[in-house]
Amino acid sequence: MKTTPLAYGLALALSCASLAWADEDATGWQTSTDYPLIGDPAAKRDSKKTLRIVWRTFPPTLRTDGPNSNLVQTSTIHSLLYESLVQIHPNTEEFIPYLADRWKIETNEEEGYQTFTFHINEKARWSDGAPVTAEDVVKSFWHRVQEDRNDPSNVLTFSKGFHMPEAVDEHTVRVRTKELNWRLFLYFGGMQIYPAKFIGVDGPTYLEKYNWEFMPGSGPYRMTELKKGDSLVIERRDDWWAENERFAQYLYNFRRIKFLVVRDQELEFEMFKKGELDHYLVSRAQRWVVELPKEDIIQKGWVQRRKVYNQAPQGFSGFAFNMRKWPFNDRRVRLAFAHLFNRELLMEKLFFNEYEYINSYYPGRDWGNGANQERVKFDPDAAAELLDEAGFTEEDEDGVLMDSQGRRLEFTLEFYPQAWERIWLVVKKDYEENGIKLNLKLVDGATLIKKVSDRQFTLHYQAWGALLFPNPETSWSSELADKKANNNITGFKNARVDELCKRYNRTFDRAEQKKIVREIDKIVYNEHPYALGWYANFIRVLYWNRFGHPKTYFTRIGQVLNDEIILRWWYDEEKERTLEAAMQKGEALPVGEVVQKPWENR
Repeated sequence: MKTTPLAYGLALALSCASLAWADEDATGWQTSTDYPLIGDPAAKRDSKKTLRIVWRTFPPTLRTDGPNSNLVQTSTIHSLLYESLVQIHPNTEEFIPYLADRWKIETNEEEGYQTFTFHINEKARWSDGAPVTAEDVVKSFWHRVQEDRNDPSNVLTFSKGFHMPEAVDEHTVRVRTKELNWRLFLYFGGMQIYPAKFIGVDGPTYLEKYNWEFMPGSGPYRMTELKKGDSLVIERRDDWWAENERFAQYLYNFRRIKFLVVRDQELEFEMFKKGELDHYLVSRAQRWVVELPKEDIIQKGWVQRRKVYNQAPQGFSGFAFNMRKWPFNDRRVRLAFAHLFNRELLMEKLFFNEYEYINSYYPGRDWGNGANQERVKFDPDAAAELLDEAGFTEEDEDGVLMDSQGRRLEFTLEFYPQAWERIWLVVKKDYEENGIKLNLKLVDGATLIKKVSDRQFTLHYQAWGALLFPNPETSWSSELADKKANNNITGFKNARVDELCKRYNRTFDRAEQKKIVREIDKIVYNEHPYALGWYANFIRVLYWNRFGHPKTYFTRIGQVLNDEIILRWWYDEEKERTLEAAMQKGEALPVGEVVQKPWENR
């Protein structure tokens, strides 16, 4: 499902007996009006400079829903063009208004359902000037439950959870749930709303028409330029309806944002050093630890270097096995492959011990069972024993293991971008020394995304983001295992996990929710649908010393660097002039503290 970046924790309220942070009147309507500002009052908007954001590959579609739409880069743009009914404060996890200025939650425990009612802010307008109405909400829901959109995760989430909503009047919409599920308010309140007269088309029309164009949105930006395969430009609207709303104060300070494709990471770094890009996400530990401290532009403070910790939820990464087919339909082969994934060597040789090993599908949090799960270590002997048990007892003339039918343990790992090649070359050696032939093939990013979505892979390295509150159903549900275009890319099926997912959805007690997710984690971990990798609980960034930003740099639960910069940073004209003068004279500027932990102990 799609949610706005500020909606990660929306379901928190549903786990509480009452919304202590929301104002509630005698009729049950709730809202929030005095929450802390998200933006910084020091923010400035006077600069006309264009913020430049790099994409490694151009998205295969601009659609908000349907095949290939669940991508970080397009989700960023969608969140700037479209809005949800309510959102979560990214620092306090408090419900705050968005398109809806108040809401009501009614629970019928005896019959097992809830009713949610939202009143839409009567000032809300689409970018074409039309008012946002209850009918827009109804049609946005209808859109998500249509099978002809080819988006099974959307259909599963919304059709199983809700009856069709109704427009009570022009600005009031009501929806009844089909069950008691603590996350359903998150799903309905957090879904992006589209104009009814545009979204109410049949599936083939939607999938084709909105591949490369956007419907009018209610958000702060609109697309003004598109060069398919190359770049996309959005510009801040001067007529945004929410400009003076509290939730929008001091946010979205860049007048123009250009998303451009730079396919090679090294080229991106060189462009950044030349000043052709504004900021750079440092993904390579060696660069961070060894190379960057020697760079003149960093030593002189022209470019600032920061490693910022916050309290964002962590996703997981690893080799995803296609369990639908040979040989990874055998747990022993999956575990053997995991035992030959030499993370220890990578950590020492390439990562400078900057990262943490993953031994849970909910790492770094008390939702997962990582504290009780033994890490799968590099162990060729254990791998050999498992492969022998699985019937791989012979070797061909190349030293590649075979089963009794002569099938070789040979795989092709298609990957993107090229920067990952240095990692896979290290990994490849250990596999081939232990009887597994691993071929490496660099492919186009859009091609790789489509192939994984269509399940045309045997082995794939996948990195996932994380929700503030886990939704195991969309990753592990048996119902999704044999369908395309959803997050269960491995084809994982387990009856007990399905049962636990249903129980989790109906459980409102936070401690019990965590207990259930830990059991799910234990079961999935023991089945090894992935050979898990590593994670970082920080963001490492370089930026030219022309930016202003809040003292915390990022929000408390912010995960995506580009989203955080777009949301709360700004160009500072005075800093720009100071930087230009220093560069002309070859003078140094102050260098701030590299490691920042603004949310520690909060």
